[in-house]
Amino acid sequence: MHHIDISVSEENEKTIEEKGSEEEKNTEEKELEEEKTLSFQFPFFLLRTKRGITFMDKLAILKTTRLFGTVSLYIFPIVGAVGFALILFSASIMLASPPIREFVRSSGPFVHILIPGLNPYVPLIYGWIALVVAMVVHEGSHGILARSFKLKVKSSGLIFLAVLPIGAFVDIDEEEIKKTAARKTGRVMAAGPMSNFVVAIISLIGLMLLVGMMVPASSGVGVVGVFEDSPAHNAGMLPTDTVLTLNGVTVTSGDEIQEVLLDFNPGDTISLSFLHEGDEIERNIILTDFNNTARAFIGFTGIDSSMISDLLENYRRPQLTSPLIYLYIPTFNLAQERVPFSETMQNFYTSPLGDYTFFTANILFWLWFVNFNLAIFNALPLYPLDGGQALRSALQSYGNKRGWKENTAKKIVTASSLFIVALLISVILGPYLFV
Repeated sequence: MHHIDISVSEENEKTIEEKGSEEEKNTEEKELEEEKTLSFQFPFFLLRTKRGITFMDKLAILKTTRLFGTVSLYIFPIVGAVGFALILFSASIMLASPPIREFVRSSGPFVHILIPGLNPYVPLIYGWIALVVAMVVHEGSHGILARSFKLKVKSSGLIFLAVLPIGAFVDIDEEEIKKTAARKTGRVMAAGPMSNFVVAIISLIGLMLLVGMMVPASSGVGVVGVFEDSPAHNAGMLPTDTVLTLNGVTVTSGDEIQEVLLDFNPGDTISLSFLHEGDEIERNIILTDFNNTARAFIGFTGIDSSMISDLLENYRRPQLTSPLIYLYIPTFNLAQERVPFSETMQNFYTSPLGDYTFFTANILFWLWFVNFNLAIFNALPLYPLDGGQALRSALQSYGNKRGWKENTAKKIVTASSLFIVALLISVILGPYLFV
């Protein structure tokens, strides 16, 4: 059984490559000096800088850089397989589940695009910070590995839409890439997605540690909704408050509240205490009836104290049986009560970070989410993404040794790319084609 040889022995990996001649170095420096610092390519502005390449050169000479490239090369296909599995899963549930299709249709055509301002669920501040960091890490890692193999980096810099930074770029000489061995180009291609993957995992670990520091702010019933003109509304209660006592009885669940209300009728006066913005407030309220029945009604919906505590436990511990919990977007309505740092849940907790807790949690989440998605998407065997380029280079190297026809590798990658594109189209257009 044959396999694609992308391994490199220690002997081949020895840094025996000689430095470029003084003349070549002078040429590169001259080209950088002549290159425009700011250029316009509709509708983007490209800001080029020498400092980026200088910084890459400093990291390129580190021993850990080559080691990272080697490790990345072997993990790269696994990450690509995870990405493929997630797309296949998304396509299957999109085609099989009418409620999911309805949700996607109601969310709009940009729900699949991870761009703040277009995707209605990606917040502007957190989303842009995460996206810019992900692009800088991705492109920078390509450049660092390229320089470690003495490949020429023509330029690097940031991409702006008007004054808004939206990404980064590293322009590696394509002719040198074509002439370079597959084992090296594979490392260069793998470096970008794998760096995103590393940032994603670090961010997720940080998020789980932060959630581990959070504790329930009280043991009462969390208020998530208040009916207009109800007794609760007239008492000044708001969503994100916490009900503490009812008629002097401590309550921790909806069932306990109903037990207290069984002894009262619409029109009776009862005391109510609740936590509002950190202060305990007590009010006397006049109960009303529920839907013209004899049942007493306060007018709010809530979450039991046990559910508030359990949510923390579920999120802070790795769930091998339900890993998708960490992909729940805190801005989704359906995920509001499953994410402890969502707008609905965040006021029911406190931590040593105080007011910075939920800003930090959301930054860490979006760093994790954006970098993870960028990593698995770019690792797909889809040309011209990194995964597609690496696969094509590896297949060409393998084919040359086995006497394949010239276009065989290209045809395999094209078939792989078309299949993945078909899956992506089914995810995007499925909700509109199958109502």
